[in-house]
Amino acid sequence: MWRGRKGLIVATGSMLRATRLRPARVLRRWTAIVRRPAVVSTLLLSVTGYGIGPQLELDSYPVKVFSLVHRHHDFVPTESPAARASERLDEESPAVRARVHSALAAAAPDQRPYVLKVLADGHSAADVVSFAGLIRGKRPRWLRTHLNLIDPEGSGSVMYRSSPVEQTDDTTCGSMTVLMARAMTDPLYALYLTTGDSADRADARPDQFQARLTAEEHRIHDATNHFWPQRLGSTPLGVSNELNRHADALGAQYKPRLVAGTGGKSALADAVKAAGTGQPVPVLIGDWLPRHYILLIGIDGADLLFYEPGYATVDRISEQSFLIGKIDVVGFHHVFAVVTPR
Repeated sequence: MWRGRKGLIVATGSMLRATRLRPARVLRRWTAIVRRPAVVSTLLLSVTGYGIGPQLELDSYPVKVFSLVHRHHDFVPTESPAARASERLDEESPAVRARVHSALAAAAPDQRPYVLKVLADGHSAADVVSFAGLIRGKRPRWLRTHLNLIDPEGSGSVMYRSSPVEQTDDTTCGSMTVLMARAMTDPLYALYLTTGDSADRADARPDQFQARLTAEEHRIHDATNHFWPQRLGSTPLGVSNELNRHADALGAQYKPRLVAGTGGKSALADAVKAAGTGQPVPVLIGDWLPRHYILLIGIDGADLLFYEPGYATVDRISEQSFLIGKIDVVGFHHVFAVVTPR
């Protein structure tokens, strides 16, 4: 396991078993081995939880305003929510279809895409009808605030009514990328976070939002760390396993992929393609050790847009640099792994 940016590297399990070497010599030997990128990557994917958040000691981090625009390369678009919603309805009984059609008919044009997305995400007809009722009559600004934690109009800060959407401690960056990936793709989940699925305005206060956000962040942290110590964060495998529990909403199954080795370039290229189609991609970054997660969310011009959970911002990385595994994000400069849609 690894602890802290400059902390001690400790070999566990069979690494020190049945050895007669002196402790200092053993530590030097395994330090040299673990420093190798390929070994680090293999250890990362061999357990079910890792990824330490950043040491938030920097005095400030620049916030840039951007416009969230996807630049499509030669990407194959994912199936539209309307098409997926139609497929869901085809599987239901006539009575259920009638209930959903009635909810859609009662929804205003600004509300209907959200209702369709909830249906496409695989939620039950009862959930779809309930969601449609909760947002009925809401104005576009209310919909943007409560159903989009990342402002689609392009604010650099990720806020809910002046409350930052950020990780609560140095170990939950991976949990926050999972949370944000779900919130971006599932309006019902975003509504739960912002309102508690309640029509009571008091439940939508920033302090209530923060309480739900923290509780959900800790739930995800627990779910991704059955065996790996929670103080060490989450592995790419743990992140992908949690994302795959919500594959319907995300539109795909996810898998962890190493950047070191022969498959590194294709893994990075696939991460860019996914971001170009609007599918969020968790990215594990660091220096000589993996240390932090960010979430790719889109493309704007020659840059990739990413959510940074430590400072609750959306910023940009050069696509060209990212494709060779080089970045400059909160003091880290290398990409170690990506968790991409299959």
